Amino acid sequence: MTVAGNMPTTSQQTKIFGNMRSGGCELCRRAQEARSESTDGLAAETLGHINSADCEGMATTPSAAHHSIWRHLYDSMHVHKS
Repeated sequence: MTVAGNMPTTSQQTKIFGNMRSGGCELCRRAQEARSESTDGLAAETLGHINSADCEGMATTPSAAHHSIWRHLYDSMHVHKS
């Protein structure tokens, strides 16, 4: 699926197949259940939501990618500094 540039999300599966309990983000639901919090009002699981730092289950992944790229750029600038 990722080769085609798309990824099935619960929002899509609920809309197309109707086989999911809701279109809420599964990763956020798991994170909230782990903290024994209510899972009412979950954000819709869309590709944009998962790729953002707004998703509780993926919050560290976009930040880690940002910091990794920044470190690479910073190191590259210092290596080629006159």
